[in-house]
Amino acid sequence: MAGKEVLDVEVILYTKSREIAKLKQMVVRLRQEAEHHQNMSDFYHGEVKRIKELLAFVRRKLARVSRAISLRK
Repeated sequence: MAGKEVLDVEVILYTKSREIAKLKQMVVRLRQEAEHHQNMSDFYHGEVKRIKELLAFVRRKLARVSRAISLRK
């Protein structure tokens, strides 16, 4: 290859390498973002479960108190 052709190939390869590096960085960021959203989803799923259990406990307690009040009358 002539000197100019070699330089042209090197420029093309350098440009492609930079594009590949940018795409790899983008993939890493997207994976991190997806992992973050999955962690948030897991957290809120756990919170919903905990609140539902707490609500069921409060309802049972309220039913017991209501029965006790109605028996006293």
